[in-house]
Amino acid sequence: MTTIGIVGLGLIGGSIALAAARAGHPVVAWDPDPETCEQARQLGLTITEDFSDAGLIVLASPMPALTEGLTATLASVRVSDTALITDVGSVKQPVAEAMRSAGLAQRYIGGHPMAGSERTGFTAATPDLFTGARWVLCLHDDNSDGNADDADEVRRWLHVAALITDLGAGVVPMSAAEHDAATALVSGVPHLLALALARAAEVSGPAIQTLAAGSFTDLTRVASSSPTLLHAVTEGNAPALRSALRLVLNQLDQPWPDLIEHGHAARHRALDRSGGGQPPGGCETVTVSGARGLLELGRAGAVIETVDPIAGVVGYRRPAPGQP
Repeated sequence: MTTIGIVGLGLIGGSIALAAARAGHPVVAWDPDPETCEQARQLGLTITEDFSDAGLIVLASPMPALTEGLTATLASVRVSDTALITDVGSVKQPVAEAMRSAGLAQRYIGGHPMAGSERTGFTAATPDLFTGARWVLCLHDDNSDGNADDADEVRRWLHVAALITDLGAGVVPMSAAEHDAATALVSGVPHLLALALARAAEVSGPAIQTLAAGSFTDLTRVASSSPTLLHAVTEGNAPALRSALRLVLNQLDQPWPDLIEHGHAARHRALDRSGGGQPPGGCETVTVSGARGLLELGRAGAVIETVDPIAGVVGYRRPAPGQP
């Protein structure tokens, strides 16, 4: 079992700590807030600044601490020169650039768990947060299969992916650019629309708010998310988010009868694909030959459920044939 060091014990970092400990991994953790550290200590977590025995460092701090504040974040704990580093930031390209600038690119695998809630802080953490969730792990898309750098990156990726599947999540391989484009559409746009709708109802007067019911509540739920998260998923990913907003506006410009028909059908296809948390296709295994092969799995909608990092074999599910 790999010792996992976690910097930051909010909802995501705290849930990783609890899930990893439940899976049998030794866990060391640290947070800049003494009260949070004490809460974690009371639940049996080891709170320390000494991460020298950790083979994997998980940076679960807010986005600014992963980019312009990366050096200070890493300086808050003692880590070995060989530990792998991953993160949970909601935008990947800026973090990857910060890692390159810090000389850490050869130890870094970018990550983003697609899980959370409108609640924040360690008190909201739960070891079940990632059960059935998707977790993006990034790879470079400019390597040729078989070269030395590609092989080393795949080795690191498989090691981190194996730990993530231990937490109950399914892993989706993507490049950083692909991740940022995808999350702009499925996360950034919904948050912006929720914020805009909530504000529009408020400025329209009390009578409008009196009529707001289930559909309004459902659509605006994520407007209650932490402002730190909201800044990260919007301002931190602005170019991709603007492109995603244009895609949505293009759909709204369709004749509305067509939009109703096509949107309704798309929603039901999405529900069919989700299969109650699992893609409906059968489980398959493949020996990983390089980063390109993993990226192609991600582009095909595959979700990796099992990882043997020694043999280089992954087990995955993909959408059933014929599904968009």
